Amino acid sequence: MRMQSEIRSRWPEWTTIICFAAVVAFAIACHEPWADEAQSWQLARTLSLPAIFQTYIRYEGAPGLWHFLLWILIRLHVSYAGLHWICGGISVVSIALLVLNAPFPRYLKLALPFTYFLLFQYTVVARSYVLVPILLYLVAFLWKRSPLVLALLFGLLANVALHAAVISGGLALVYSIEQIRTGASKATPRRQLLLSALILASFYALALWTAWPPADLSSHISSVRGQSRQFLALGIKFLFWLLYPYWLLAVAFWISIALCFRARKSLLYLLPVLLLAAFSGVVHFDWWHVGLQVPLAICLLWITWPPSEDKIPRGEIAGRVAIVVMAVLQILWAAFAIQFDHYNAYSPDQATAAYLRPLVEQNKTIALTYSNNPDCRACRSVGILPYFDRNIYMNEPLPFWWWSTRNQTVEVSKQVLDSRPDLIIVEAGAPDADSPVNLPATQAELLNGAGYRLAHTFCGARPMGFRVVDKSCHLIFERESLHQN
Repeated sequence: MRMQSEIRSRWPEWTTIICFAAVVAFAIACHEPWADEAQSWQLARTLSLPAIFQTYIRYEGAPGLWHFLLWILIRLHVSYAGLHWICGGISVVSIALLVLNAPFPRYLKLALPFTYFLLFQYTVVARSYVLVPILLYLVAFLWKRSPLVLALLFGLLANVALHAAVISGGLALVYSIEQIRTGASKATPRRQLLLSALILASFYALALWTAWPPADLSSHISSVRGQSRQFLALGIKFLFWLLYPYWLLAVAFWISIALCFRARKSLLYLLPVLLLAAFSGVVHFDWWHVGLQVPLAICLLWITWPPSEDKIPRGEIAGRVAIVVMAVLQILWAAFAIQFDHYNAYSPDQATAAYLRPLVEQNKTIALTYSNNPDCRACRSVGILPYFDRNIYMNEPLPFWWWSTRNQTVEVSKQVLDSRPDLIIVEAGAPDADSPVNLPATQAELLNGAGYRLAHTFCGARPMGFRVVDKSCHLIFERESLHQN
């Protein structure tokens, strides 16, 4: 009876959770995983835990919590496809936590789950960032509970990703200042505070140890910007990309959020946002890092939500309007992304693997090379490997992409052709979906002159806002004699 009464009184919330789960199931069923999803999977699938944490995780620019969880799931015989359904389940639980427990008015609780980053980027795309929303919502829900529990949550958050570690540090700093300011720390047993600090310091040390870059790291992941002007511009860009490309709307959004927290006398709680922007001005960030502002903003609004609704200050109204505008825009983004992913290839990997499978079963040799991406080189090739039980590339000793200066993968050259493989996969790309992917004339002549012909091209691209960007292609060249034997 109690459950029936709960469902009857909160049917909009339960309907939202069910609708969210249904949309997630629809989207996951049509999603083609891309290289970044495959890279973590391949590391966890093919390496021991000591090898992951002592050597190879350092090339990934991230701590190892996600890889540890994948390592466990793979040993429990979870498939690559099954991983995506587990990620979907995690997101459904996080949304249930938000919708059923956040102190927001219903128009916010029922809209926020369907925003782009929460519905698509951190749910359908199976990466470590799927853990960020649920950890942040747990932090908000348990903010005034035991510091031991919060230390554990802060520590786990720090080991998800480097940008999440900055958020964790900002939240821990705000919590500490609030405890001192309100005198709550004096009422908490000293032993509990010391144990909490020890737990958090241990998690932070683990994150730092696992993510510390090796000397031979060759990736843009490790790029650090030292110029102050560039640092400031990139930090601001990070904040404004949340509503890309509507820059004026983004300015109004953050001004409104600041007015909201000022009205709540809680400007201190924007410290994690500022630290995240500052960190992003120093190190590389991408679209999925920008989206962390969404669950972070939800967490901060949740923690500081005013207990009374009798009289709402203007600043509070401005903040709520800003959240609604952001939610509406990102709901449209989510609809665009799911529609695109349903009818188009998010990644070329699944289709390429299906094409290559009969050739691999015939023990045809495959060489790997790249054309026009000196930064990534052939890194996107890892996306094909989860669909096979072994490494299929004759000139790649590792079954994942190694972000090292010692990685010997070369662009289209005579060195690749001298091994006379049956097939050559050329990795190429373009900045957007409409741009053609053509090999330079010298590379095309080299391949054709060696007796290779382009047999098939598989491409995919990713939706970002209302744009489709980052076109990635596998160009399959076969020896002319391959089908004559």
